Amino acid sequence: MRPVGNTFIKLSSVTLLALSVNLVGCQTFKNLTSKDVDAVETAEKSEQAYYNDAITQIDKGRYTQAIEDLTNLRTFYPTGIYAEQALLDIMYAQFESGSYETTAGSAEQFISLYPSNPQVSYAYYVRGVANMQGASDGIQIFKMNQAERDTAYLRIAFANFQELINKYPNSPYAPDSAQRMLFIYNQFAQSELTAARWYIEREAHVAAANRAKWVFQYYPLSESVPEAIAILAYSHDKLGLTDLAKDYKTLLQINYPELLTNDGRVKLTTKSDRTWLNKLTFGQLGRASIQNTSIAEGQYSGATKTQMIRNANQLRLPTDDATAADTAIISSTPARSSGIKVGLGLPDSATEQVSGQGSSSAAAKEAAVEP
Repeated sequence: MRPVGNTFIKLSSVTLLALSVNLVGCQTFKNLTSKDVDAVETAEKSEQAYYNDAITQIDKGRYTQAIEDLTNLRTFYPTGIYAEQALLDIMYAQFESGSYETTAGSAEQFISLYPSNPQVSYAYYVRGVANMQGASDGIQIFKMNQAERDTAYLRIAFANFQELINKYPNSPYAPDSAQRMLFIYNQFAQSELTAARWYIEREAHVAAANRAKWVFQYYPLSESVPEAIAILAYSHDKLGLTDLAKDYKTLLQINYPELLTNDGRVKLTTKSDRTWLNKLTFGQLGRASIQNTSIAEGQYSGATKTQMIRNANQLRLPTDDATAADTAIISSTPARSSGIKVGLGLPDSATEQVSGQGSSSAAAKEAAVEP
């Protein structure tokens, strides 16, 4: 769990206190130890007063004060009727205040302490959304292209959402989580094409082909596949591998004829041509209530929810290890799964003639200059 300053210290002491008396979830006061009674006696307000004041602060957007009240509630009434609900609201308040790393830590704590809580899938969802924001510096995914930034947090978020839809496919947060997985998946593919375009501008066509091949091989369900095939056709043409270039152009003609001119030349897209990222919208994070789940349901519009979750379950991110390319199977299978009409099949020999490595690191070594 990530350290989150003073709040982490307070919550950790609460956790230790709860474990020391062997209590899980909400308990009645008749089960309190003398230590718990002492804690209650030092409280300035009643349990309900702390909670009501915190919710008032949340409604007014005063999240720092709300977090303080909720933390005090959990400190003084660790086994009270509001303890679990308070942690749900702490997560929400932390997220709204922009403390994304802290939010993820609180979500982890909730998952660990209350695995049977009816709103535990909300904690899984919040954890993923917080990590998707890109750490505590408040990076907003719609204000910059994440494909051009460090993708460590996107990879963590992808795994968070994947765990949610695997464990809770019927959760109200599953469809939105699936949509976020698709977004992240496309971002990873797009990062490879961003590099490929850079190499093409510098006439490093071997490196460009490797980046495009990486997309086709490891992100076959991404929005970047058409451009990847176009770059493969273009790069092979520039390298004098006319037979392979012709095969890729045939794939374009069958599947994406708009990427070929009338005389058979490849149309390369540019960064400004890719506007699909701006069209994605996700459900906003809402508060979760054990008594009323409706206020926290994720919002989603698009394909049917069942289909979106099924599609997300097919998505996989490659490992960071560059040697993963050595064990991967390069064939026409990924193309078929993405709906591409292969027919003649992808030219397997392309991987041997262009490069023996399919990873981005190998492609970088092939470049004439460093990116």
